[in-house]
Amino acid sequence: VESLLREQGRVCGVRVRDCSGKERTAELRAGLVINASGSWADLVRKQIGAQARLRPLRGSHLVFPYYCLPVAQAVSLFHPRDRRPVFIFPWEGAIIVGTTDLDHAEDLDRDPVMSGSEAQYLMQAVHHQFPSMDIKLEQAVASYCGVRPVIAGGNADPSNESRDFALWEEEGLLTITGGKLTTFRATALQALRRARKQFPGLSKLGDNNPILDALPNAPKQHDGLSEIVVRRLYGRYGAQAQSLLAAATAEDLKPIGDSVYLWGELSWASMHEAVVHLQDLLLRRTRIGFVLPAGGLSLMPDIRRRCQALLGWDDERWESEEKSYRELWQRAYRVPQAGEVT
Repeated sequence: VESLLREQGRVCGVRVRDCSGKERTAELRAGLVINASGSWADLVRKQIGAQARLRPLRGSHLVFPYYCLPVAQAVSLFHPRDRRPVFIFPWEGAIIVGTTDLDHAEDLDRDPVMSGSEAQYLMQAVHHQFPSMDIKLEQAVASYCGVRPVIAGGNADPSNESRDFALWEEEGLLTITGGKLTTFRATALQALRRARKQFPGLSKLGDNNPILDALPNAPKQHDGLSEIVVRRLYGRYGAQAQSLLAAATAEDLKPIGDSVYLWGELSWASMHEAVVHLQDLLLRRTRIGFVLPAGGLSLMPDIRRRCQALLGWDDERWESEEKSYRELWQRAYRVPQAGEVT
């Protein structure tokens, strides 16, 4: 979305641009525009002259191989320095340590970057919880950050700001922001119920409606894959897991390095999941850029051999995408050193 459309002082739609390389634009008209852009909500509201109300806060995480911290479920603790809650939990075959809570004043359109001081803060929590394991920062394989859309309340300490969500109606623009990822369904329902005031014909929204469609029962095994691998595929791909497995060759069912991912997942994403850039494939459609050392760069020849033709990229396009991915990973997802600042 490039900008809002307005008529007679009210928002009546949006102007959009195709970012896939075709550079097409269009104007889309609507009876109501819902601004659900998270940390970018104030940038959208600025177009109607609204005052900023958010306080973007950065939360950063370290990713360790499972053998470093083999925890079977989430461990929660209070940080010894400031008593903030910190979590250590298994994720995608790796272990996540997080999170921090700092004001984020950087450009929201650039991937946020963890500082060295944040890394040291998280390592203090690890050493406090597991003092005998001698875990070192150098054992982490990646870092990543997110930016929370927290409503500014004037508190000096970012952690004291409320995590409640907010709904604002301003000149035909309905903004929903704040809150937490875990409350996404409750906040969405509130926004849609508010929309019903303008569109009484909308169907009734109940609290007990299912969030997702029912899944077929996952088989116990498939061509030698263990039950836990098959269950993960059904958990990730839903009803499409059957098609993914049916199309997979024996090579597709082999793991990618030491990760939980299968090579067939890269092929599936390349064909079916709207990959526009290589970073989409390695950081979003799959997470191998987080769980393999150096973002999986050592496997790039194999990834290219498998995915380039499926993506329809010529050699020049692939090499450009690979260069951009390497630069992005090195800037935003590598493990920072002690004392390093963003």
